[in-house]
Amino acid sequence: MADMLQPVWFPNETGRNDQEKAFLDQLRLQAASWRIEELSPQDTSSQRWLTPLYIDVEVPRVTIPRSTLQVAYWTSGSFGSALHGVWGDDYLMDDHDGNDPEDLTVVGVHATPKQYATWTADWLLRQLHRPVIREEWLRHDRVVATTWRLDDTGHILGKTGLTPRRLLRRKPDRVVNVR
Repeated sequence: MADMLQPVWFPNETGRNDQEKAFLDQLRLQAASWRIEELSPQDTSSQRWLTPLYIDVEVPRVTIPRSTLQVAYWTSGSFGSALHGVWGDDYLMDDHDGNDPEDLTVVGVHATPKQYATWTADWLLRQLHRPVIREEWLRHDRVVATTWRLDDTGHILGKTGLTPRRLLRRKPDRVVNVR
């Protein structure tokens, strides 16, 4: 009987240099121990950009555009190695803000690629455990505006609806636990 191949976390990329390879090896090792409902290796990916190594995780049960955890790992540059992580959308890393406490930012720290992978895994795991809620505002029993928020901090992940701001100033008519 042939051995069944185990799915690989953050597939597609092997790394361009020893640092990226060590980073991916450590990240995959740590991800293999994650026990997140509805999360599997197929929900992760990795790829090379011109400079950073990019990885992402599709967050289960979050169906808005900003439903992907994105991390970029630089092995060299003006500050040396660096990490940036953010709740993102289809545009890779465009929402990262180094001053936002919600984002992962490690710059100018001398550490091993394995340590950078550990920081990445820890940040991803924290994000995957965070509660997300959907708030809905109704008009005549119809949803006219929606926000998705991180319930622990209130950080808005996304909004829909073309409604006046005054509507969003009042309490939502319905709050749904997404995850």
